[in-house]
Amino acid sequence: MRTILRGMALLFCVTGTATAGGDPIGIGNGDRVVFFGDKTAEPAQFGYMVESFVRIRYPNSTARFWHVGTRGHDKIEVANAEFGDRVAPLKPTVIVLCWGLGDGEMKKHSDERVAKIASEYETLIDRCKSLGADVFVLTPPCPTIAKKNILKIAEYDVTIMKVAETIAQTARKRGATLLDWYGPTAAVHKQGKGADLTDKDGLYPAGRSSAIAAKLIFDAWNFEPLDVRVDVDWERGVATTTHGSAELIRTGKYTKSLNLQDFPMPFHTGKRGAAFREELACAEYCRMILTIDNIPNGTIAMTERGTRRKPMTVSTKNLQSGINLATQTPLTRTKAFTDFVDKIETKNNYAFKIKTFRQQYIDNPDIEPELVESYKTHLLAIQQYYEGVAKVIMRTPRTVNLALDMTLAPGGS
Repeated sequence: MRTILRGMALLFCVTGTATAGGDPIGIGNGDRVVFFGDKTAEPAQFGYMVESFVRIRYPNSTARFWHVGTRGHDKIEVANAEFGDRVAPLKPTVIVLCWGLGDGEMKKHSDERVAKIASEYETLIDRCKSLGADVFVLTPPCPTIAKKNILKIAEYDVTIMKVAETIAQTARKRGATLLDWYGPTAAVHKQGKGADLTDKDGLYPAGRSSAIAAKLIFDAWNFEPLDVRVDVDWERGVATTTHGSAELIRTGKYTKSLNLQDFPMPFHTGKRGAAFREELACAEYCRMILTIDNIPNGTIAMTERGTRRKPMTVSTKNLQSGINLATQTPLTRTKAFTDFVDKIETKNNYAFKIKTFRQQYIDNPDIEPELVESYKTHLLAIQQYYEGVAKVIMRTPRTVNLALDMTLAPGGS
């Protein structure tokens, strides 16, 4: 790991050539965004966060998103071999390249292999630019294989560092915008806090690592944070909000209901049920702060009206300072929100089903000829369903109506 940390300085020197300020990138009605990579792109993780944020923060955008990956630790040669079939037909205007984890071939560092990576990456970037797309290159994140020794390759962490350096240099050379994912993840490891950055294989980035990549894209693409405030005066019985409408209704001596209408959803950071946590790097882009003033000391139990879920309990001291509703289950468990999350996840899963079905039944020369037409018909049905879900997402409201029943327990726990 010491060798990895020594290499961080080089990467930090070449981080981010995007210009600060300006209009947001990748959200225009004609934009077609493709995340093209290895296992970091499919199944969608950081790309899902970007897509989810755009849908919530820019609800009028009709930009399309594709997550084109391999679901394996494949090499950059695979990217060039599949580019013509899997990326070019999508006619992308923005491409995010995220290869590298498998480019070291699970072996010790090799100068010959690094030279091959540089050559292949140059070709890939040039092919992306030939389509007229804006090209963004993510370096691979820092793994923990040497630490966990799961693959018994103690040198592979160093290999990925060298791969990341090579990709960074190539991106700058070919005029692509570099997004340094390796540097920040290596810095977290240096602080001794990197245990949850990777999955159990020590290589695949977990949610916390993907949130770092998402923030790099948010910053580079000039996204505007979703900044919402809800202010409640407990004693006066008044509530205001910067988005939608808010009303506070007294229902008992110590109970009140906060009714939020047309309130924005938070963006989602992964599969349904995944928590939106304050410590995620991209969390600063979604702030839905609820403050309650003029309230006695004690605790407040909050629950969504009409549900039997366990109430969320918060001290009134914390409420006076403000809590982020985007991280709280009453908001993130509303049916409108979970249904919307499911639609995006379904769309992305069906894109993968289309690819695998085509490989197994359309491009397979061993299929019985009597079945060919039926398989083509089935593929068409899958494609129509995928396109239908994509259209449904576009017209689905990005707001929720939420009734929070709040019960005050004065003076203590």
